[in-house]
Amino acid sequence: MAQYNITIDSEILHHLFLNGAKDEGMAKLLESVLNQILQAQATEQIKAEPTMTT
Repeated sequence: MAQYNITIDSEILHHLFLNGAKDEGMAKLLESVLNQILQAQATEQIKAEPTMTT
């Protein structure tokens, strides 16, 4: 099984622990983690790093 390095933005963690916004914070955290995993898997499958567009 592959290992992935996940980066979590401090703003997302801040939202996670705000009173009354835990569902939204958890959703943002989960979205961030899953997007990073999907990006890493896609990169692994096509054996190329994504390019940055401006």
